[in-house]
Amino acid sequence: MKTITIVFKELLRRYKDHQLELTGSSLAYFFLLALFPFLIFLNALLSFFGFAIQDILISIAPLLPNSTFEILELYLESISAYDNTVLLSFGILGTIFPASIAVTALMKAIFRAYNQKNHRSWLATQGLFVLFTLLIGISLILSLLLPMLGQGFLDFIGQYFIVPNTLSVFWHFFRWIVATLFMMGTLAAIYKVVPYTPYKQSIWPGTIFAVVSWFSISILVSFYFNQFANLSFVYGSIGAVIALMIWLYFTGIIIILGAELNDIIDHL
Repeated sequence: MKTITIVFKELLRRYKDHQLELTGSSLAYFFLLALFPFLIFLNALLSFFGFAIQDILISIAPLLPNSTFEILELYLESISAYDNTVLLSFGILGTIFPASIAVTALMKAIFRAYNQKNHRSWLATQGLFVLFTLLIGISLILSLLLPMLGQGFLDFIGQYFIVPNTLSVFWHFFRWIVATLFMMGTLAAIYKVVPYTPYKQSIWPGTIFAVVSWFSISILVSFYFNQFANLSFVYGSIGAVIALMIWLYFTGIIIILGAELNDIIDHL
């Protein structure tokens, strides 16, 4: 219990000293800039395989405020009439630039969490930025796709193979487990590769903390905005975007706190 108290106090101190609220705000801004082109890309990509991105939104609806869910749904309906090939190209280009800036800011925050400066060459650093931008994008796509593959996916498989009823029940839980493992693997890779530590560093405490905290915060934020806070009353039609930015703000802070926690445990 004493150790937990020490860790918690140290996290609070680092939150203030490392100005995580400012880093979280900048990450939320660039996450938001990358989100809508990413949805364009994902919508165009899924259409080639006969899937609808609305199914993804439905699967992650419990993690989103109702107003945010509605604005994303309307946005996807508005772009569904355009040519998918053009949208695919635009989505890729529109996602890469803000996503790379967000990843750069995230990596600098992780260096700060470990009280380090970047020791790599310019070329190695840029390669690392590109690598993690792609890794996060692929992990995000897979994490979003797997929960969407519900009964319709099993029906498709059933056309070619015999699917037992027990497998059907198991799959509904397994797909969420695999999606979570993709997220954990990506965070663990970031926490392992980005900082330079000559000793055996901790990566899993911060990874588990970040994933569990993200799910918890997402549900709490969604519940709060759906039940108590009416942002549309204060901000009008952009209230849904404000709710989305708050959710992205907490997402960025939680990822950085995972790195902070790993470094604290290493020192202990």
